Amino acid sequence: MMDRRQFMTAAAMGVAAGIVKVGFAQDGPTRLDAGLRPYQVVAGVSGNASSIGSDTLNNLMTFWAESFKKFYPNVNIQIEGKGSGTAPPALTSGTAQFGPMSRAMKPTEEDAFEAKYG
Repeated sequence: MMDRRQFMTAAAMGVAAGIVKVGFAQDGPTRLDAGLRPYQVVAGVSGNASSIGSDTLNNLMTFWAESFKKFYPNVNIQIEGKGSGTAPPALTSGTAQFGPMSRAMKPTEEDAFEAKYG
């Protein structure tokens, strides 16, 4: 469970990176579906995951990985931040499962990904 300081740090990083979008309807904050059940940890999750992309988002990805490993300690997560331009090729080639970017994908990057995965 995330404490207040951790939450505020993650929120500040998200806002600074432009990835957190807070939506407000005319009647107030957006509400979650009341039928949405709490997350259930599952057994037997293990393996490797790789994040290649924006160095701007390294701290946020590290925070996420540390929190994820509390639920799934047998998952090894590698984080490499060398710039947003490294994310699309890594995702397209399959060398990364996560491609954090601090900018939108360029049309050529989208085209390459869509050509491979649809």
